[in-house]
Amino acid sequence: MSIPDRGPELWGVNNAFIVTAFLAYFLRCFVRVKMVKAFGFDDCLMGIALLFYLFYTISSNVGVHYGTGRHHHDLSTENVARARHCWWFCYIFYSWAMIFAKLSIGFLLLRISIKRVHTWILYAAMLLSVVAGGTFFFVIVFQCQPVYYFWDKSNKGTCVPNDLIVGLAYTYSIFSIISDFTFAIIPGFLVWHLQLKRRAKVALIPLIAMGCIASAAVIARMPFIRHFNSPDFLWATTDIAIWSTIEQALAITAGSLATLRPLFFLAMNRLGLVTQPSSQRPSYGAKSGPLAMGAASKKQTSENLRPDHFKLSAVVETRVSHDAAQRPTDFPKSPNWFNNGPPAKESKKLSKKSMNDNESERSLKMKSSRGSSDEDTAGIMVSKSFYITDEERSLASRDSRPYQ
Repeated sequence: MSIPDRGPELWGVNNAFIVTAFLAYFLRCFVRVKMVKAFGFDDCLMGIALLFYLFYTISSNVGVHYGTGRHHHDLSTENVARARHCWWFCYIFYSWAMIFAKLSIGFLLLRISIKRVHTWILYAAMLLSVVAGGTFFFVIVFQCQPVYYFWDKSNKGTCVPNDLIVGLAYTYSIFSIISDFTFAIIPGFLVWHLQLKRRAKVALIPLIAMGCIASAAVIARMPFIRHFNSPDFLWATTDIAIWSTIEQALAITAGSLATLRPLFFLAMNRLGLVTQPSSQRPSYGAKSGPLAMGAASKKQTSENLRPDHFKLSAVVETRVSHDAAQRPTDFPKSPNWFNNGPPAKESKKLSKKSMNDNESERSLKMKSSRGSSDEDTAGIMVSKSFYITDEERSLASRDSRPYQ
C-alpha cells in the first residue's frame, strides 16, 4: 500500500508559479526600462515582493522534502520538526511578499490618480494591507514562546490557542479581499477621466484591474483555514499552502501584466492585427523623441499662438519679399546727383529723371535676379500658421475685408 503524499502536488505548483511570476516581472522590467523608460517605485516594490516569494518557494520545497503534504505518523519526529520549521519561514516570507505586492499595485494606480478622493482611497487600501499583513506576521511568528517551540515540541513552551490563529487567518483574508476589490474598482474611475477614446478606456480598465485577481485565491483558500487546528498539521494544511502559493503568484503576475500595454500593442503591430504602429500610440511614462525639423517648427509655432482645441487651422504661405531681401546697398548714384547743381527747377527735373532711371535700373536687376533664383531653386517659402475659430470665421464673412 502506497503512502499518501501530496508533497509532489505542492512542489509542482510552487515551481510552475514561480517561473510564471519571474517571466511576468521580467517583461515588466523590459517595458519600463527599454520601451517607456519609466522604471518607478512601484516596480521596485514588486521586485522586493518577488524576492520574498522566491524565498517562500524555496522554504516550501524544502518542507516538501522533509514531509510537508504527508501524515505525521508516516514521518520521523525529526522530519516533522524540520517540515514545521519550513512552514514557520513560509509564514514570514508570505506576509512580506503580499505586503509589498499590494503596495506595488497601489503605487501603480497612484500614477494615474488625479482626484484627491481617489488618492486617499488608494492610500487607505494600502494602509489596510500593511496593517493586516503586519498583524498577521507578528502574531504568527511569535505565536509560541519560545519561538522555536512551534516546530520543536521536545522542549517546554506555550503557544496561543489555535482558535486565535484560525480567527486571525479569517480576519486577514477578509481585509485582503477588501483591499483587492478596492484596487479592482478604483481603476474604472481613474481611467474614465483620462483623455482616451471610450474603446481604449474599456480595454484598459480590466488590464489595470488585474492586480486584484489574487483575491480569487484568497476566497478559494478560506474553506481550508479551519485545518490550522488539525493535529495532523503537515497533511491537513496542504491546500492552504497551495492556495497561498497561487495567491502570491497571481498578485505578482497580474500586477506586472497591468504594465505591459505598450508591449501588447507592439506585438499586435508585428502580427499585423493593428494598422497604427505602437510607437505612435501614447503609452504611459514614455519619453517622446525628437520630432522632424519641419514638424517641430510647426508644432512650436502653433503652440505659441492661440490654442486650437478643435483643430480648426488655416495655413497661409507667402513669398519672401525680394524687394527687401535683394535691395542693393551700394546702388550707383546718378551722375547728375551732386551738391552744387543748377537752380531749383532744373534740379527738380534732373532729380526726377535720375529717380526714374534708378527705378528702371533697379527693376531690371530685380527681374534678372528673381529669374535666376527661380531657375536655381523653388524660392524661399515662409509658412505662417494661424488659427481661426468659428466665431472669427463668422465675423470675417460679414466684413468685406479679409481676416487679419
